[in-house]
Amino acid sequence: MNIEKRALLDHAERCRRVANDLEHSKAAQRLRTMADEYESRATRLDDEGGSYPDPDSRGQLEGEVEG
Repeated sequence: MNIEKRALLDHAERCRRVANDLEHSKAAQRLRTMADEYESRATRLDDEGGSYPDPDSRGQLEGEVEG
């Protein structure tokens, strides 16, 4: 999973966690809406192919010499 997508999903998770702890229903709903938007953006990254390589991938870097 790329860095940008992971960050968006982490933000969504935090928003939902805080929203669940709030007693103010309007603020909680705004946080849930933000979480939905973060998740939507993460999904669009999948559709667009993302902008950063997966840090766990084992692809060869440009210019790297195999030895």
